[in-house]
Amino acid sequence: MECKDKRSGRVVFISQCLLNQNLRFPGIAVEKGVCHNLTNLFINNGIGIEPIPCLERLGWGGVSRNQYFRYQPLILTHLPHPFETLVQLGMRIWILNYARLCKKEANKIVRHIHDYISSGYKIIGIVAVNDSPTDGVTKTIDLISSAKKLKSMGIESDNLSNPKYEMMKKLIPSLCTDGKGIFITKLKQQLENKHIQIQITGYDPWVNPIQEVERIAKSFGLEY
Repeated sequence: MECKDKRSGRVVFISQCLLNQNLRFPGIAVEKGVCHNLTNLFINNGIGIEPIPCLERLGWGGVSRNQYFRYQPLILTHLPHPFETLVQLGMRIWILNYARLCKKEANKIVRHIHDYISSGYKIIGIVAVNDSPTDGVTKTIDLISSAKKLKSMGIESDNLSNPKYEMMKKLIPSLCTDGKGIFITKLKQQLENKHIQIQITGYDPWVNPIQEVERIAKSFGLEY
């Protein structure tokens, strides 16, 4: 369908927390609201922005991540401990259920992408936050092994119950490992199943935002 109006016909999908930092995990918001350097890139190039819902809000107990904070103190408390295996089993079951939610939401996003493409629109790419156990593209955080690392660093559950930005700014990058987050893994699988090729780029919130957006602009062939 050809629309005779002002629309550009170009769309980018972005992790919702990059559009609203209030959705970030407690203690790690790098902006007051929007990651404006990133959004301005697409606004200035006439590209529509489609949010990818915050899966951690949906699957971790809301904005405050209440379900996560039920398990993390247990793991930190019982490392090392005879109950460690039992606690990890409970955590793995929770992660498995979360992965099912991620797959369900990935299917929705792929349907939206297919709808755009079949209607003649161009999806220029997907931008996901690249320090996340959920949305990480090349960097992610393993939810179980990270607990052991936190323990080895002397981080206790009390430190995480009211996380401070300066502490988390050092902590999160140190917890990141090479790999994809749970949702991005499911999303790539669904895109491949539908034979849809789209560039997926990670946004690192802990580096200079201007340089990071310049890198993303270059990867998408956009003016910045």
